[in-house]
Amino acid sequence: MKENRISRRTSFEYAEDRARDLLKVFKREFEICDCLGIIDVLKIVVDCPAERFYVSEERALRVVSSMYRRPLPSSCNRLKREMFEEIKRRCEQLLDVYPDWPLSRRVYYVVGRQAPKFYLSVNSAHTILIEYQRKCRKEQMLRLRRMIPVAS
Repeated sequence: MKENRISRRTSFEYAEDRARDLLKVFKREFEICDCLGIIDVLKIVVDCPAERFYVSEERALRVVSSMYRRPLPSSCNRLKREMFEEIKRRCEQLLDVYPDWPLSRRVYYVVGRQAPKFYLSVNSAHTILIEYQRKCRKEQMLRLRRMIPVAS
C-alpha cells in the first residue's frame, strides 16, 4: 500500500534577502558593464561577494557536522558542495581563534558573515531575479490600487 507523503520542504527563510542582495549587485554590475547582455552580467554577479551565506544556520550545521563523519555524497550539487566546504573551512579557522566555541556557534557565526560568492548557477540567479521583480511589481500595483479611489 502506498502512503500519502507530505512534502517536508518549507520556504527558504532568506529567499527575499538573497533576491534583494542579488538585485542590488546586478544593478551595480549592469551599470558598470552596460555593453554586456543580461546573461553576461549574471555570470559576473554570481561570482561577486554576497552579504551572507544564503543557507539557514540549522541546515549548515547539519551538513557541516555530517562532513566531519563522512564526505558529502557525489550527487551533491557542485555549488552547494563548494559553499559547505567553505563554511567548514572557515569554522576550522575559527577553532584556532576560539577553541572553546562549539561547532554550532562557529557555524552560526560563519553563515552570517560575507560569502565569497552567491553559490548560484546563472539560470538560478536569473529565475530568482525574475520572480523577485515580478513580486515587486505586483506589490507596487496593489499599493497603487489602494491609493486610487474607485469612481462610483
